[in-house]
Amino acid sequence: MLEGKIIKFYRERKDMTQKELGDGICSGTHVSKIERGLTEVSKETIQFLADRLEIDIESEIKIYKGLHTLLKKWEEAIIMKLHPKAETLKQQLGEIALLQIPDFYRSHTLLLARFYLMTGDHTKALSIIQEMDRWQNPAPLEKNMILHIKGIYGLQSKHDYSEAIELLKKIDSSHYHNPEYFYHLAVAYHSINSRVLAYYYASIALRFFKESHCYVRVIETEMLMLIQVGHDTTSGPQYGKYEQLIEMCDNFGLEKQKALLLHNYGYHCILHEDFEKACEHYFQSMKLKDPSSSEYIGSLEGYINASVLLGAKSKTELLSLVEKGLKLAKDVHSTTFIHFFQLHIYRLTDQEAQYYDYLETEMYPYLKRLGYVLPAEHYEIKLFDFHMDKGNAKRANEYAALIAEKNRRSNHFV
Repeated sequence: MLEGKIIKFYRERKDMTQKELGDGICSGTHVSKIERGLTEVSKETIQFLADRLEIDIESEIKIYKGLHTLLKKWEEAIIMKLHPKAETLKQQLGEIALLQIPDFYRSHTLLLARFYLMTGDHTKALSIIQEMDRWQNPAPLEKNMILHIKGIYGLQSKHDYSEAIELLKKIDSSHYHNPEYFYHLAVAYHSINSRVLAYYYASIALRFFKESHCYVRVIETEMLMLIQVGHDTTSGPQYGKYEQLIEMCDNFGLEKQKALLLHNYGYHCILHEDFEKACEHYFQSMKLKDPSSSEYIGSLEGYINASVLLGAKSKTELLSLVEKGLKLAKDVHSTTFIHFFQLHIYRLTDQEAQYYDYLETEMYPYLKRLGYVLPAEHYEIKLFDFHMDKGNAKRANEYAALIAEKNRRSNHFV
C-alpha cells in the first residue's frame, strides 16, 4: 500500500518509533502492518497518522506517482544537454523529500552523477561514484548506468581513454536503453587516435540523436565524425560540411556549439594548409567565448599558431598575443596552455635549444601523464626529427620505438 510506504518514510525521517506514531490512534503492531501493506486500513486512520507526521498524504501520494516521470524528464534533459531545463528540474527534485525513499534513491543518485558530469563538477561526481561502489546488488539497469557514468568520468576527468573504452564496452544494451553511450565510446576512440572506430560508434549515436530530434547532440556528433574524416588530408577539405553545421547552429541559436565548430573548422583549415581561413575561424570562435575561459584560451592559441604559419603578423605582434595568452592561462591555472604558450615564446624568440629542452622535459611528459594521446604523438615525431638532425641516434631511437609500438598494436595482419 502506497500510503504505508509514505508513512514509514516520514516516521523514520522524524525518528519516531511505530509505537510513538500510533499512540492514541492504533497499536505499534498495527502501524507496522500498515507500513508493510499487510492490512486493510481506514482512510480516517491514515489521516490521523498523516496529521501526526504533519504531512498532506494526498499531496505526497500525488508527488510519489509523478516522480518516475519527473526523473525521466531530467534524464532526457541531461542526455540532450539542455542545461537550463536540467538545472530547473534538479532544483525542483531537490525540494522533494520522497526522493530519499528506496524506490527512487538510487535512480536520483545516478542522475545526479550524470548532472555533475554534464556541468563539469567532477569532484561531486567522484563522490557519488565512490558511494555507488558501496552499493549492494545493483539492478541490471543500475549496473549498466554505473558503467556509463564511470566511462564518462574516465574520459572527462581521468583522461584514461583505455579504461573508459573497457568500461563502456561492458554495457549491456539489452538492460540499458540509452544509446548515448556510443557517443562516449566514439570520443574515447578518437582520443587514442582510432579514427575508424570513432567514426563507427559516432554514427550509431547519431541515429539515436536524430530520432530524438536533439539538434545539439546531432551537431556535436556530426562534428566528431567530421574530425575523423578531416584528419585524412587525402579526402580533401570539408569546408561545405562545416558551414552547413554552423548554419544549423545559427538557425537554432546554439552559440556554444557554433564556437566549438568554428574552433575545429580552424584546425581543419590548418591541416589543409589554408592558414588565412584558419585565422579567420579561430578569431570568430574567440568572439563567441568568455575571454576568461579555457575555451577562449584554446582558440587564442590556435589563432596564434595559424598566424605564425600564415606569416602575416610581425614577431612583436605575435609575442604580444602570446604574453596575453600566457597571462590568461596562469589566471585560470591551465597548465596545458601555460606549456603551449611557453613553447610559442621559445619558438618566436628563436631559442631552439630551450624550445626542445622544454618540450622534452616539461611538455611531453605532462601530455603523457594526462593521457593526451594526439598531441603526445605529434611531439614524439617532432622530438625524433630533432634528435636525428642533431645526430643523437640513441635518443631518436627511443622515440622511434614508441612510434613503432603504436603501429604494432594497431596492426592486425597475420
